[in-house]
Amino acid sequence: MIRFDNVCFSYGDTPVLTDLNFSVDKGVLWLAGPNGTGKSTAIHLALGLLHPDSGTVDASGPSSAVFQEDRLCDQLTAIANVRLGLPRKATNSDILLELDQAGLSEEDAYRPVSQLSGGQRRRVVLVRALMRDSDILCLDEPYTGVDEASLGSLIDYTLARIHSRSVLLVCHDPDVAERFSPSIVRLGEL
Repeated sequence: MIRFDNVCFSYGDTPVLTDLNFSVDKGVLWLAGPNGTGKSTAIHLALGLLHPDSGTVDASGPSSAVFQEDRLCDQLTAIANVRLGLPRKATNSDILLELDQAGLSEEDAYRPVSQLSGGQRRRVVLVRALMRDSDILCLDEPYTGVDEASLGSLIDYTLARIHSRSVLLVCHDPDVAERFSPSIVRLGEL
């Protein structure tokens, strides 16, 4: 479960979030709004990477995330990047199967991620987050760089693996966000 109670956060003298309240338990909450309204900041607060100036954030349980930037180790293969943070019981075969289902070939799975396209790198990031045993899943613009032809199948891949997690979704494309049948919190609106 993720719960924000009267959360306020500022960067220096610039307020970003003021009295933000929401909760999500075993479902998807779409944080919608224009750039600069605190959507990514809310994700960082939920993950414990930032702390509120006031109010409380309760995000109980293990978490995984897809950030706006890939956060991959460029010299490692796709398989090795997915393995980071996974339990030892996950085999290369398990990882290869997931990468294949996300649309990455076996040949590409054994390449250093520095040799992959932006869309291929996003597949690696998604597989890594979705294979992690977590109660909380934060998706911050998860499909950046994914071509239109592959987008639908990658969304289906994600939806099939959300299970009973509490999910925070940041996505500027309402058509993509609506595929998740989310609850919505709109930031930056009076």
